[in-house]
Amino acid sequence: MSAFHWSRTQRLSLVARYTLLSVAVVAVALVALSFLYQRFSNELVDRLTGERLNAQVAATSNKLSAFLDARIYQLVTLSNHPALTAFVNAPNSAPAEEALTLLRVEADSPDLYGILFFDGHDQLDRLVAGQAASGPPYWSKTGWDITNLPRVMHEGVEFIGPKLPENGNSGWLLMRQQIRDSGSGQNISVALHVRLASLTELLASAGVSGVIEPLLRTPGGVVLDPTGRPTTVTGELIEGPSVLPGWNIVMSVHPGTILQPIDQTRFVLYVAAAVIILVILAIFFALSRSLRRRVDTLVQGANSIASGDLYYRLPEGYRRDEISTVAKAFNIMARQLKDLIDRTVRAEKLAVLGQFATGVAHEVRNPLATMKTTVQALTKREQDEERKVLLHDMGSQIDRLSRVVNDLLSYGRPGEAAPRPTMIRDLFRQTSNTLEPIAEEAGVRLFTSGDSRLSIFVDPDQILQVLLNLGINAVQACDANGTVGLRAVDCGGAVEIRVTDDGCGIPREHLLDVIQPFFTMKSKGTGLGLTISQQLVEANNGTINIESAPQEGTTIIVILPAARPEIVQEEKSENVQEDQNTDRRR
Repeated sequence: MSAFHWSRTQRLSLVARYTLLSVAVVAVALVALSFLYQRFSNELVDRLTGERLNAQVAATSNKLSAFLDARIYQLVTLSNHPALTAFVNAPNSAPAEEALTLLRVEADSPDLYGILFFDGHDQLDRLVAGQAASGPPYWSKTGWDITNLPRVMHEGVEFIGPKLPENGNSGWLLMRQQIRDSGSGQNISVALHVRLASLTELLASAGVSGVIEPLLRTPGGVVLDPTGRPTTVTGELIEGPSVLPGWNIVMSVHPGTILQPIDQTRFVLYVAAAVIILVILAIFFALSRSLRRRVDTLVQGANSIASGDLYYRLPEGYRRDEISTVAKAFNIMARQLKDLIDRTVRAEKLAVLGQFATGVAHEVRNPLATMKTTVQALTKREQDEERKVLLHDMGSQIDRLSRVVNDLLSYGRPGEAAPRPTMIRDLFRQTSNTLEPIAEEAGVRLFTSGDSRLSIFVDPDQILQVLLNLGINAVQACDANGTVGLRAVDCGGAVEIRVTDDGCGIPREHLLDVIQPFFTMKSKGTGLGLTISQQLVEANNGTINIESAPQEGTTIIVILPAARPEIVQEEKSENVQEDQNTDRRR
């Protein structure tokens, strides 16, 4: 078969259609899944950058505001403290010592470097260092200047800075307010030297690692990361709320980081789908070839049956699939079709043979009877011995022709069976009494065996005729010192009668022919014995089978229905009643 022809056949086959349908379903499902996956990923990004982002920004803004409010409260408390004036005007007084103690306590905070005092010209007047103090202006005032730093006012507090980290120094910002009343006419202000990282570190708990990065934008546009260092924004910048004038939270969003695992999963999904499609195609290709071969076997079987080969059978195999089921149904159909044709042919033969037998009986039996009577009369009067032998031979031939005519009548017009319970031992006894003289003459040993209590529901006369026909055939098939046996076996609801011999056997090619009318392998015979026997067995709802091999003997198995116990009991009761009536009449 060419590749083009095979391809065309595949396109037209049912398997190919199922293959294309399966691939189409997988492809459509993949497209739909991809669409839903894209939609899900977009919704996921929107949710992460929407609800989660808003919540994170609001929480972070509250933290920063709370931190600044605490510092503002601390600064206002200090600037309004009564002892602070004495600290400015009379450093050596007792109130000044009290104020210094307070300032040291307030400066001792991890969020402050210290507390600074400025004059009216923004010059550092004095300071109180905290535990975190380092670098200028605590160790040296050189290079320390607030002149060019951004300034904003919020709630009466001046915010100066931020001063970004540089030269190994940390970043900071100042929160400054005028002292309530210095009493000296000087414009003195107090400032909290706030650690810048304390403010930006509050951003660290916000956002999503690698996806959403919270930042703080200061006056002048500088953006600080959670460590308080300037950073460059690489993602999408989303504006947040303002915590101070010019100070506001911003979020750097990286949607690609969110979608990266989703995109990787989608790619793996595409690869898996492609592999699944290839596997489906490979499986369907293999199934298609296998199915094509098996369907071709079915077609070959159908063609064989159509051409008249009623003995053709499909290999059923060991599989339990639909093709095996069809093969079994095909074989059952072939057997039933053969049986139907055989019965039809046989019925037609019987009809023809019945007409033929009726004509033969009318045209041949009466002349044969006349010839038989004439020969008998001549034999009685004949004195010459040679002529008597001739007349005796003529009478034997007339008897043989009469038996042939009787066989034809029996085959062409079989009588209906009148079944009744019949004991096997009675049938075997009558058969043995008839066959023993024939067996002794041929030098063949005859025996019977089996359960003598078995009973069958048959017409005893017809079954006796069957056993006699089978027994005579068995004796004739044996050589001298041969053996012929009759055995009955209970098969549960049926009785199996086996007629066996150790004679010449039947060739395998003739096993089905021996039951055909007029077929015989004997030099003398009509070829109707087995045929009539089969008719009689079937008339009694039984079956007959032949097992034989050349030089190994023959076994004919006759299976007949067993008599039900209640019918046997009823028959016995009727016999007893009949015997009693006979005794009374006597």
